Amino acid sequence: MLSVLQVLTTVGTISESAWLERFDYMASCRGTYYIVVILDGSGKVVGTGGVVVERKFIHGLGLVGHIEDIAVARDQQGKKLGLRMIQALDWVARGVGCYKTILDCSEANEGFYVKSGFGLLRRSRKLYKGLLSALPIA
Repeated sequence: MLSVLQVLTTVGTISESAWLERFDYMASCRGTYYIVVILDGSGKVVGTGGVVVERKFIHGLGLVGHIEDIAVARDQQGKKLGLRMIQALDWVARGVGCYKTILDCSEANEGFYVKSGFGLLRRSRKLYKGLLSALPIA
């Protein structure tokens, strides 16, 4: 699974024990993390993605699904696996009661997500760890 995620971003060096520890933590958060994988005929992971369920105070204590980390192995791209992954994750989000499903993507991938049925909602901003400490505090 980690090799597929490298298509998306930097993964880093993660030991099997660290991976299992993170997996166990995520599994212990019942109703929060849902990971979907796509396997090829030999059982190799060729696609992955997840939906994280956020619990809100608004909309009657509603739930929002955040689709994250959609990745398909380079040699499997163009086979609509990304589309199937998004459809599966949206189905999971709806199935657990999310009133909406959202995702963030790079501008380069925007066309793919629009074709997948996701309209432009807003422009997201990000602040990476360590940058906040560089700002002066009044």
